[in-house]
Amino acid sequence: MLVVPAYAKVNLALEVLGRGADGWHEISTVIVGIDWHDLVGVTLRRRDGVPVRLHLCGEAATAVPADEHNLAARAAAGLLETTGGDGPGLDVWLCKRIPAAAGLGGGSADAAAVLRAGGAALAASGLPVPPARLMETAACLGSDVPALLAGGAVLARGRGTRLERLGDAPLHLAVAMAGECSTAGAYRALEDRERHGDGRVERLVAALGSGVAPVDEDCGSALEAGARRSSPSLASSLDHLRSAVSQRRWHLTGSGGAAFALAADAAECARLAGAAASAGFPSRACRTVAAESAPP
Repeated sequence: MLVVPAYAKVNLALEVLGRGADGWHEISTVIVGIDWHDLVGVTLRRRDGVPVRLHLCGEAATAVPADEHNLAARAAAGLLETTGGDGPGLDVWLCKRIPAAAGLGGGSADAAAVLRAGGAALAASGLPVPPARLMETAACLGSDVPALLAGGAVLARGRGTRLERLGDAPLHLAVAMAGECSTAGAYRALEDRERHGDGRVERLVAALGSGVAPVDEDCGSALEAGARRSSPSLASSLDHLRSAVSQRRWHLTGSGGAAFALAADAAECARLAGAAASAGFPSRACRTVAAESAPP
């Protein structure tokens, strides 16, 4: 069995740039992987009437689908399609640790890990999948999957599929669970005046490219306004977090409900996470992770 980590993500900054005639929103966002992760294991086997079998475990397993609707299973099915009808079957073991519906991209991380590990297993068996085909499959699964397949710090634009790698961004981030919010609901609740860029992503990209530590003014999500309207409980919880742990500014990641705070070092990160936990918010001190070997 080949086992790989499926790293969660944080949107350090996100701008909504408008909505097309097809209803899709154009975004610009800086995504980083963090060391909060699920574990994904894959094994090739002889194909039978069930091409993909998914096996779940872990403390967060009960919050995700255990069938073909799980993104990890969908990624495995998409990967097998690249081999044609005569290819092998695939068993996927998924140990869930990342909270669901938290804005941390847990399902997308699992899908990216299946593509990475499954692609490596197929290549070892003499059935290599071109990197471009892996990215195409990732794009069909969700807007966060391509960035998480690329790994590291990534600038994602459009629907999340136009990617630019930003290199490694070693950061300490305290992450707290502030509540839950539907991403679709957050987008629907945005007002027209909030669907434009304010330059935060451009400034953040410049800072990361120069090796300068990000500042709070360049972080945060334009989706917060919509998230607060669509989920009053999240808005109240986020306000309480910011009041209870005010040493640093807390930013929503994507549409939430996770929030993060920048920390100067590991010690401050641990203090922030501990203070958030004491205030009633499940929290974790995290570090960003460097890009792994992945398709360009």
